[in-house]
Amino acid sequence: MPTNRARDYSNEPMNHKSTGFPETKTVILLGFCLLFFISAMPARANPTGLPPVVSNFMQARGIPESSLSVVVKKVGSKQNTINHYPDTSRNPASAMKLVTTAAALQLLGPQHRWHTKALVHGQVQGNTLDGDLILKGGGDPWLVIERFWLLARQLRDRGITHIRGDLVIDDTLFDQRAIDTKPIDGKSTRTYNTPPSALLVNFGATAITISSRQNTVNIGAKPTATTLKIQNAVELSNADCAQKGRRIQLNLKQGASGATLSVGGRYPADCGASTYRRTLLSHGPHVYGVFKALWQQLGGTLSGGWRYAKTPDSAMTAAELESVSLAEVIRYINKFSNNVMARNLLLTLGSNQPPATPAKAATVIKKWLDQSGVTMPKLNIDNGAGLSRDARISAQGLAALLESAATWPWWTEFLGSLPIAEVDGSLKKRFHNIARPGRLRLKTGLLKDARSLAGYVIDRNGDLWVVVILHNGPRAAQPIGIEIQHRILETLF
Repeated sequence: MPTNRARDYSNEPMNHKSTGFPETKTVILLGFCLLFFISAMPARANPTGLPPVVSNFMQARGIPESSLSVVVKKVGSKQNTINHYPDTSRNPASAMKLVTTAAALQLLGPQHRWHTKALVHGQVQGNTLDGDLILKGGGDPWLVIERFWLLARQLRDRGITHIRGDLVIDDTLFDQRAIDTKPIDGKSTRTYNTPPSALLVNFGATAITISSRQNTVNIGAKPTATTLKIQNAVELSNADCAQKGRRIQLNLKQGASGATLSVGGRYPADCGASTYRRTLLSHGPHVYGVFKALWQQLGGTLSGGWRYAKTPDSAMTAAELESVSLAEVIRYINKFSNNVMARNLLLTLGSNQPPATPAKAATVIKKWLDQSGVTMPKLNIDNGAGLSRDARISAQGLAALLESAATWPWWTEFLGSLPIAEVDGSLKKRFHNIARPGRLRLKTGLLKDARSLAGYVIDRNGDLWVVVILHNGPRAAQPIGIEIQHRILETLF
């Protein structure tokens, strides 16, 4: 694919004679045609500043232009069309995931897969394992409950029913001591704060569903875990259904062997279901409780407890699960901005010499960037997800990566992983009426005092543009931050 063209992802025919700008009126004096055409073009700004429509909008609302970095460039051109504070170091929030996923595609390949193993350590007599079962994590970012069930099913198909020993968790591929487990906002039960793990089962998350029918309130949990107890203290109310989730309280108490969740408050009758996704159990009790519940559902028994340990050399593989491809994984990461998946992916890049650490992975990425000719001197990748107060990048550096990526063999997979405006992911409800569906493919980012947008735009001519918008400041996370992005994107159409 040429570096400065892109496929039209909409089904509408394109006007190949279009300049990519709104049509101008016919001018009688031919000598003034060129002058008139230039003056009628949207204000894309000179190469050193913001378009006036954006600059005026920000000034009128008291937002300093110095809080914003913007690079807009047609792929293959020599000069940025918008070049506003391009080299300033800023927090990119989740736009950092573009660096992690691009590096993974190049270094691992789109068909890379992870492996999770179940090993036996002891004697198998008939249908009984007289010893420990070991679950050895390979770093799979997408080990959801349905796929974890497949691993348990494989083990049952091998003829093992009863496990007379412990469940041993081997997550030593990643160095847990080097992983920051502190929640960025103090909310440890929020799933976006879940720490990575080489054995990451269902993102460490539990979905609590509250539903009402007639005179009953039901509470369910998925996945079920034997280490999680739920107390239902919810009362029915006659409130409007629109308020159904606003009076629910989730109170969590951690114990030595698990946790107890008390669900209280009031819930309107006959209002269907509400779901709360939370990280309720710490890693070990979560893996153990979920596995034991699955094992019991499959007709098995597990008599022991759980512990962390490295897999002994004498252990024998009894079941092995291969993950989905990296190409699929990055779609979940970029379209839905899954933090813990991105953190697992980063650590995978540092796992050639285990145990993996974020620092090892960052070194691998910086070496790859240097070899690729992509200059990113301001890069501090931190945890690879952008869920960080310390992560830094420049708009020019990220734009250079995106432009280079458009020439690489796996660019189709990379482009396909980005949210599409008005269609899916984090852009499903964004940027209406700017362009036809498929022409805006951009990764979003949001933290307190940081908002970002980066990716690709296909203009009316079918030309491919790189767009990077990094906004840091006290009002960046407010809705006005999206309005600024909207006005910048409009200048391309």
